[in-house]
Amino acid sequence: MNKQKLKHLIQQVPELIETAEVCQEVGLPNFYIAGGAITQIIWNSIDSKPFLAQVKDFDVVYFDRSNYITEDEFKNRIGSRLSHSVDVDVKNQALIHERYSKKFGCSIQAYERVEQGIDSWLSAFAIGFTLDRLGNIKLFAPYGLDDAFNMLIKPNKKAMTEANYNKMTDGYKARWQRVQVLPWS
Repeated sequence: MNKQKLKHLIQQVPELIETAEVCQEVGLPNFYIAGGAITQIIWNSIDSKPFLAQVKDFDVVYFDRSNYITEDEFKNRIGSRLSHSVDVDVKNQALIHERYSKKFGCSIQAYERVEQGIDSWLSAFAIGFTLDRLGNIKLFAPYGLDDAFNMLIKPNKKAMTEANYNKMTDGYKARWQRVQVLPWS
């Protein structure tokens, strides 16, 4: 039921569909539009706000070991083709382990596929979509969608410290009063 709800929400946000189509056009390998924007669209719909209220960017994750085309090059190619003004944050999950300790205070093993990156996120945010060859929405949500639709944030200790968790969740609580945050321990 929540899968159909989410697909319906995504279809109502032309900026998301356009971004996914452009990602396909530029040949972005193994990509998902994932994370915060998807969850925020769910939460905004629950709070009867405009879908893109407080969405600062679309997280676009992909996997390419060759890194023949860099993240910045893909970001420029995608951005130059978009008709909307929502920024895209493009990250190659094949390289993310190289900068993880600096950003999150812990180190991780190199990922073998793009889905491992999404799997390391908080359950309410570990949601992504891509388009199949026919343009149909394909979801990836390793923890399901209940936490997102229930506005519930739980810790995911796979690749995060308690300090980072608390900092992140404080920001969400400030923007969405109905968000419930479970303690780290």
